Amino acid sequence: MVGALIGVALLLQGGAPRPLPEVVTRSKIDRTRGVDFHALVVPETVYVGQQATYQLGVFLDQETRQRIRRNPEFQPPETRSLLSYDLRESVPSVSATVDGRPYEAHVFRRALFPLTPGRYPIPQARLTYALPQTASFFSREENFTLRSEAVAFVAIEPPTAGRPADWAGAVGVWRASASIDTARGRAGEPFVLTLRIEGQGNVTLLPRPRVTIDWATVVTADERVRLDSTPALLGGWKEFDWLVTPMAAGGQRVPALRYTYFNPRARRYESASSSPFDVRVAPGDAVAEIRRVTAPVESMVLPLRAAIGDAVPDPIGTSPLVIALLLTGPMAALGIWFARRPRRVRPAPTPQQRLAALGDRADHDAVREARRSLVEGLRARTGLNATALTAPGAWTQALRKSGVSAESAAAIEALVEALDSACFSDTQADWSHGEGWSAQAREALRIVDAEACALPLVQPIRWSMRSASVVAVWCIASAVVPLPVFAQGTAADAFAMGSTAYAGGDYLRAERYFADAAREAPRSVAAWANLGSSAFLAHDTATAVVGWQRALRLNPTNSELRALLSQVRAPQESGFARVPRLPGRWMIAAALLMWIVGWGLTARQSWRRRPAWRRGLLTTFVGGTALLGAYRIERALQGNTLVVVTAPTPLRAVPALGAEARATPMVGEVASVRARKGLWVHIRLDGAREGWIPEERLTRLGNN
Repeated sequence: MVGALIGVALLLQGGAPRPLPEVVTRSKIDRTRGVDFHALVVPETVYVGQQATYQLGVFLDQETRQRIRRNPEFQPPETRSLLSYDLRESVPSVSATVDGRPYEAHVFRRALFPLTPGRYPIPQARLTYALPQTASFFSREENFTLRSEAVAFVAIEPPTAGRPADWAGAVGVWRASASIDTARGRAGEPFVLTLRIEGQGNVTLLPRPRVTIDWATVVTADERVRLDSTPALLGGWKEFDWLVTPMAAGGQRVPALRYTYFNPRARRYESASSSPFDVRVAPGDAVAEIRRVTAPVESMVLPLRAAIGDAVPDPIGTSPLVIALLLTGPMAALGIWFARRPRRVRPAPTPQQRLAALGDRADHDAVREARRSLVEGLRARTGLNATALTAPGAWTQALRKSGVSAESAAAIEALVEALDSACFSDTQADWSHGEGWSAQAREALRIVDAEACALPLVQPIRWSMRSASVVAVWCIASAVVPLPVFAQGTAADAFAMGSTAYAGGDYLRAERYFADAAREAPRSVAAWANLGSSAFLAHDTATAVVGWQRALRLNPTNSELRALLSQVRAPQESGFARVPRLPGRWMIAAALLMWIVGWGLTARQSWRRRPAWRRGLLTTFVGGTALLGAYRIERALQGNTLVVVTAPTPLRAVPALGAEARATPMVGEVASVRARKGLWVHIRLDGAREGWIPEERLTRLGNN
């Protein structure tokens, strides 16, 4: 915890000293420092479920101890994928002599419990302290920071050789005792049988044993746990209750209850047994209809996926190809517009301007230019093609269709014929006979402009989306419909072993194997669904919620997974636990396709040198909004900011154990993380409940 005061002692007040911890005896102290900081984990190899002790040691020499005015503060590292418990001591410090030099040693210890085999690295811890610059009471202080070593330990599975058939995963050193709430009972009326397991180890990991009594029916009931973190090794006790209903009167004997565990010290499997005792059962109802009890969890039948199947592809929003496609669309359209943008060129002179430039010239070239300008002006109005230029009455008919009067059309055609004769004549008398050819041509064009109908509107261009759609679908196909992703071999092996354990009724071991399969194949719906089912039957509600929630978030439209979640007491269809029935992957795929097609059409418009800014704005607004909405849905389905409550711990107003207590969440409730501070997490739950809770009471729902 950030700001935790160094104050762990290894001496008993008024008694003989305990053996010094390993961090004191094995650390190499730097004599040039007044304050030194070291870390150690012992032992370096443990079995799954066995305690590994993480130790932090702060060493102060005599001179520094006299100068320091306030206790140093340290920030221990986060220990993920481990169960961790801070160990308490009764004395604040211990004096030790290291290399002939006296030190005051402060030790912080934390018990760590691995749940799966593997190597567990522990990052560096940080120590902060302040020393005055002078001996004056009002002297300013100078802050210093030290970091410890990064350490690691390895967890291995208990040996398979000699493993008893009734071993369910208990690790430690335990003893057993049994009791009942009454020595006399009646047939058909239940009494409570309690098995107490106590000793050294993590009692929260102890599984419930199977109990069968020939002369009675046995139904599981409550469990109670108490941890003892005062000694060097974590311990405590756990009680299991059963409702035992006698079916026959007379003297009956409760047999010895056997509890099998693995002893990591002796490296062998051992068992603890309770003492048998007698019960006097008086005659009564053979079957107590009034006292119906809920069927045991072990008798429930939950669906189990037979094969691990294909993994669900990764979210589209995290694909580098998708990000490249998002940027390629607007960049390609912008590049094409820049390359194909219209150039500013000087417009060609109109026929009227060319005729005006001729003036009163009467030479042969001027006559030809006057004819050419007049014909071009008339063709622009009538659309007459070259093959009909010489047909008699063609100009008149075309001009009449354009709205020119009959007299004007006939006069204009006569002027065209006169210009044709003048242009193609070789004698000067023919082409110089009619002076003012350019003026006559200008007047003819003026009459046409005055009498002809207005020009028809440009017909809208009909674009075909075939080519753009084909290209867009081809680009996005690999991201939307990737090739099937098969689970790794290790995941398939763990899945098969979990299925075998589940079929044999060993739900605790099945939970561990399915957890390994889900860790190796985190996108497998079957692995997460089977993890939830096996954890629920093993009385691990939080892990059941995590498994079913992860499976449902990978396949949000699956009704079977929603039915499984409804068995949990904590609400799963409201608040942060609610999973929308939306195929988030295909929504973002459709939005991405819309984005690519829109920018493809914009680029095509730019290539043809047509105005494309409206289409670009429309694509940016509509496609961008669709992408943002689909991306938010996809992110919500991942649940990276959500956690599941693993223990009913009261929420605190501030991150401290002595702070004001608020509402207590139920096991399996899904909450949203708002802030983090050391080993405390600020969460918010449904119903506007919020507060600080220790991180060890939570488990992450998403990948991050």
